[in-house]
Amino acid sequence: MTKREFLEAIVAAGVAEELAEFAGTELAKMDKANEARREKSVEKAAAKEAEKAPLREAIFAVMTDEPKTATTLIEEAGLDIKPQSIPSLVRPLVEAGKVDKVDVKVVGKGKQRGYVRA
Repeated sequence: MTKREFLEAIVAAGVAEELAEFAGTELAKMDKANEARREKSVEKAAAKEAEKAPLREAIFAVMTDEPKTATTLIEEAGLDIKPQSIPSLVRPLVEAGKVDKVDVKVVGKGKQRGYVRA
């Protein structure tokens, strides 16, 4: 049983007036804290998205109909990021249908993930 469920049960049970009043104020405090946390989370997400947008645009600009690996995309875009960050940057473009993921054979390295314009 969570704290919220416990407090809601006290309010619903109609026990002593003082207990119900205390439970009601605690629920209000919890709701206020949760709302503040949600707002802060939305602000952080918007800030991160604004930070990633130029990187995403630079990567998309160098994509062609020929598959390119993460390392190739970084080099051609002239970015200073790690290849491991490419999948998270490209994911919204893949979901939007602008970019497709394909497997690319790299000599000496085997199969790697490549990206092409859709």
